[in-house]
Amino acid sequence: MQQKDYKTAIGKYTEAISYSPTNPIYLSNRAAAYSASGDHAAAAADAEVAVASDPKYTKAWSRLGLARFAMGDARGSVEAYQKGIDYEGNGGSDAMKKGLETAKKELSRMEDEEDNLPEESVDDAATTGRGAGGGMPDLASLAGMFGGGGGGGGGMPDLSSIMSNPMFAGMARNLMQNPDQLSGIMNNPMVQNMMNSRRDGGGGAGRGGGGMPDMSQIQQMMQDPNIANL
Repeated sequence: MQQKDYKTAIGKYTEAISYSPTNPIYLSNRAAAYSASGDHAAAAADAEVAVASDPKYTKAWSRLGLARFAMGDARGSVEAYQKGIDYEGNGGSDAMKKGLETAKKELSRMEDEEDNLPEESVDDAATTGRGAGGGMPDLASLAGMFGGGGGGGGGMPDLSSIMSNPMFAGMARNLMQNPDQLSGIMNNPMVQNMMNSRRDGGGGAGRGGGGMPDMSQIQQMMQDPNIANL
């Protein structure tokens, strides 16, 4: 750690943890190494195990606070630092109090931003691109994108068979988590070309009975940088 060789440090702490899986010192030290190397999620995971193992080992609370702060979880960072101060007693150490103060300032800033959001933005975020189910993207739009209406009869294939394809399953998960991005996908030029080819009656080889796009087209679409960024 002193030589800033964090990769080796992580490996050595991992070896130590293999002999003593709940040792809060080893876990907390590896959390510090993970944070220093930029892997804040792994740091938070180690610190959480450390504080669960020994809540009185306050360095772990400090490292949990730092990791959460770096991940953008200001509220969780405040909670971690406050817990550490409570266990330290006597008002807490200067380092812990400084971490808490920084996390509180960030939390206050984030709450102020939320309070100042225009009403239109809040309403749009709750409705745009969603169906009546309250969280699902507009499946009618997805159906139109991939070949038409309900299953059978030459329309959209059976939904279960589509969702068994990892590519589509991952895409659907992303859309459910970020339904507002559906409009971005629908406006992608490659998607527009696919939809236009359907309107023009292109249903040649490689397509399903009702105008399902060629799988090579879909694979190419999924490799498009714009969709990859979504």
